[in-house]
Amino acid sequence: MKSFKNIFKLGTLDVLNLLWRSFFIQSVWNFKSMVSIGFCFALSSIGRKVCKNREDYVAFVKRHLAFFNAHPYFASYAIGAIARLEQELHEKDGPTDPTTIEKFKNALISPLGAIGDRCCWAVIRPASLIFGLVGLAYIENQNLKILYLFLTFVLYNIPHIYIRLKGIIDGYSSGFEIYKKIKIENFEKLLNFFKILAIIGLGMLISWDIREALTHHWLMFLLFIATLISSFWMRLKKQMFYTPVMVSLVLAIVCGVI
Repeated sequence: MKSFKNIFKLGTLDVLNLLWRSFFIQSVWNFKSMVSIGFCFALSSIGRKVCKNREDYVAFVKRHLAFFNAHPYFASYAIGAIARLEQELHEKDGPTDPTTIEKFKNALISPLGAIGDRCCWAVIRPASLIFGLVGLAYIENQNLKILYLFLTFVLYNIPHIYIRLKGIIDGYSSGFEIYKKIKIENFEKLLNFFKILAIIGLGMLISWDIREALTHHWLMFLLFIATLISSFWMRLKKQMFYTPVMVSLVLAIVCGVI
């Protein structure tokens, strides 16, 4: 068994380069190959480093332009793992057949997509949105609102960038065993923090809405109750998070015009 020190051959600049390139993984998204072009771009610096000749590099590029899809943040786990396997392949110290790498990469598609949706789209992003709305509702000073929105931006991007960076490091250090790192249990503390933040923020928003509705006009209170019930009903029907948000927004606009 190799020690972590022996297998971690990427330098700090290599890791930062992979991190920077991972931000462009969706830049050439398409229905045919999904994020494969961005994934290949992220890995291309590793390819140039490990491939010994032009033929090897061309094969490397073709291999990673094949279909690939994953959550854009959690794709970094695949980037790190594949970077290590490609390095071992060209150093004759790991998989001897590129097909093994391709099969392994395809096996990562579903778990990376599932955990990314559960962590980021279902918890972190909605919680950050609620956090931002609380500030807009309760803070009256314009300069403080701008500062609060900046804090919301920071709040969302700390776990976002952390996941990208951690994915590259964990992926490279784990290789074929990266599946042990992409379990929802490994992110429970992070998710619990954002869940608590969302619950507190939602309570504050509901209190603010009720106060505003009762202060200005009783019809506003009825509108609030109607949107609350419709949103709750749609969530019970397993609708996407943005569906009840858009329905509530449309109801509010229509009632405001009327």
